[in-house]
Amino acid sequence: MRERAIERSVDGGARVVAEVQSDMSPRPRPGPLGLWDSLVGPGATSGENTLVVAASLVGAAGAALVLVHHGASGWLVAIGAALGLDIIGGAVANATCTTKRWYHRPGTRTRRHVLFLLPHAGHVALEAWLFRDGDWGYFAAVGCGVAVAAAIVMACPNRLKRPMAIGLSLAAMGGWYYALGPTPALEWFVPALLLKLIVGHLVPEADAR
Repeated sequence: MRERAIERSVDGGARVVAEVQSDMSPRPRPGPLGLWDSLVGPGATSGENTLVVAASLVGAAGAALVLVHHGASGWLVAIGAALGLDIIGGAVANATCTTKRWYHRPGTRTRRHVLFLLPHAGHVALEAWLFRDGDWGYFAAVGCGVAVAAAIVMACPNRLKRPMAIGLSLAAMGGWYYALGPTPALEWFVPALLLKLIVGHLVPEADAR
């Protein structure tokens, strides 16, 4: 009985510490700047903000230029630019210390990570539909691959998340390249998506234990 009481006391203490740490975590600023804070995390340095904005703009411009070179229509160029902005900018953001602290702050549950990952199924659907002539087998293969890799990384201890994420991403890239083949003019899409979601978002800061 005494051992159970001690266990309950320790568990309760851990919950209290987590709640206190969560309350002390930086909060997004009020107003329009709060939207930016909710994406990249409150307290991002000027260097981090500059890198994220630059990567987003370069990603959008680069994706658009490649599509123009391949003779894509104007609206496909616009969609490709939007994908480049979000995925390439997001991959860089998810590598920053501030963004990692924000998405792995105390009290964050698996459900929050799943909700972050899910909308990216829409990105893959757009690629399969608009850029691969409705290749839904491709959508299923890429979507399932990302989901399986994400589930494995989330189940790993923090010390193993980074090497597991890198190993799974390399395996997924190999399978994607040799079994499915890159999408013309969107060859960057799957590697950047894996960097953003698996290597970036799901891996906490190196000092997290």
